[in-house]
Amino acid sequence: NDLDQLEDMISRVDPGMLTMPSSREAMAARIERSLTAFARGSLPPENECYFLVMEEDGELLGTASVFTNLGVERPFYSYRISRDSKVSPEQGVKAELDLLFLVNDYHGDSELGTLFIERKARGGGRGRLLSFARLMLIAVDPVRFGPKAMAEIRGFTDGEGKSPFWDAVGSKFFHMDYRKADVLSARDHRFIADLMPRYPIYVALLPDAARNVISRPHPDAEPALAMLQSQGFRYNDVVDIFDAGPTVEAFIDHIDTVREAIRMSAAEFASGDLRAPSGLIALANTDRFAVTQFVQGDDANAVLKRIGAANSDEVLVYRLPGKRE
Repeated sequence: NDLDQLEDMISRVDPGMLTMPSSREAMAARIERSLTAFARGSLPPENECYFLVMEEDGELLGTASVFTNLGVERPFYSYRISRDSKVSPEQGVKAELDLLFLVNDYHGDSELGTLFIERKARGGGRGRLLSFARLMLIAVDPVRFGPKAMAEIRGFTDGEGKSPFWDAVGSKFFHMDYRKADVLSARDHRFIADLMPRYPIYVALLPDAARNVISRPHPDAEPALAMLQSQGFRYNDVVDIFDAGPTVEAFIDHIDTVREAIRMSAAEFASGDLRAPSGLIALANTDRFAVTQFVQGDDANAVLKRIGAANSDEVLVYRLPGKRE
């Protein structure tokens, strides 16, 4: 029953968000795939998509997803930056040069994606709720998500939507514009292996405009990056092959939400033992997963009602960093 609102939302999503379905039919398929993922037992990942929506007063205001077991259907390519050092003792010259290697290092990991929030809903902690909801889901049942999670952060593009990195690198091999290649890659990764250079690329040979945006996030993506970094995600010299945006990663058991979330009964939460003046609370049940935020002074029963929790249910409570004793 969310399909009509989600179809309407598609028109307001940036075309660069390739993990967002682009048609009503694709969105319906995404919903069915997600329902199947939530209904499966507590098993290791196989290639699921957990699709979350944010609802307020009956209106959908945002989306977020977790994709598991990357690379099982098609390779997931990135550039890894590696440093090469060369020395000529006779000439007294030492040169340290960065190279870009095409890799698929994230095979088997989970990807956080499809983070979108309507402009009118930004603020009030909603962006954090939407982003961290994915981590609360992982914390409920980590075995479903493998050992590591990652996220590709949108890379820098200019006011016309052009990527300096793509213009200097990808366009020379793909002979198509940045947007077309990016969209095509969401459907078929084989053409990347077919057309990308098989040998490392020396960064020093690229024009300044391209070098300067390697690992630089788009300004609109900086808040999302900061939130993930606050949870323990780190940049590890891996960038997107199209716009050179940074990729961040974290072992599941190192993510702050997974480490610090506390399980308790809904009755215990309702009794007033919130363990935190503000934070997130989720139903600790993937079949009925729901998550909301609370602040000090909220009525505990009203908070539980928002996630459909009865007193006998188990919940997961996460106190926000900086709000802990």
